[in-house]
Amino acid sequence: MPNETKTNRLIHIGILKKKGKEHYCFLREQNPILYEWKEEENGNEKSLNLFGSSIEEAIFKIRRAFDSQEFCFLDCGFRYTLPERDEHGINALFFQMKESYNASNGVYFDEILGNNCHVQFASLDALKLLKKLQLENRL
Repeated sequence: MPNETKTNRLIHIGILKKKGKEHYCFLREQNPILYEWKEEENGNEKSLNLFGSSIEEAIFKIRRAFDSQEFCFLDCGFRYTLPERDEHGINALFFQMKESYNASNGVYFDEILGNNCHVQFASLDALKLLKKLQLENRL
């Protein structure tokens, strides 16, 4: 049975470089058809006024808004579908990494795909940020 969608759920994270400093950008699910990018400044999140009706559209909009020298995504590892693990996997979103790394055996049910999945090879930065955000109850 799928979990109910949480308002303001953290979907993915990007890194925005401004004036030599890096800021996290959080893609938050406002409701099942509205996704919003927010920039973190001093522990607070302010809207970047970039919205999408799907995760893919929101990701497309932030890529279009910033060039590759200003913006990149946090390396959350690779997501593999199960029971037959695909050979190469695809880039995982932050919430997929969180679900996999919090599962006792690393396997979680991906509601979007309708399959069991497993995430591997997340960066140390992503894992540290996951722990920090869990402690701050900001997921």
